[in-house]
Amino acid sequence: MNKKHIDKLIPKAMQELSTLVKDGTIDKVYQGYLASFGATVIQSGLLQTVMFYSADKNKNKVIKIMYELIKEELKATQPTMKEFLLTDNNYKNYAIKNKILEANIACKLSIRTFELQE
Repeated sequence: MNKKHIDKLIPKAMQELSTLVKDGTIDKVYQGYLASFGATVIQSGLLQTVMFYSADKNKNKVIKIMYELIKEELKATQPTMKEFLLTDNNYKNYAIKNKILEANIACKLSIRTFELQE
């Protein structure tokens, strides 16, 4: 993990997470989705985790946010992270996996700055 890269992503993560704000708060469930993402990647694999998260409307929101953070950096032209990972077997690329996990960490750190609602 590159701490400088994570630091660079935090302001953008805060901006992207603000799209989840309703009535001045973010539903606490999103913090749980972000918290479990990394562990699920390690346990099940990147592609499997992204497929699982993409199938659920709310979980897919965190996938979209993480993808927006690194999409430009990855020079991705696909509209979703799932499509990006399936293109040229990108899910097997260790550097891409690390960038996605770094985006996840930036989001986990950033969501703590918002008021969370049960």
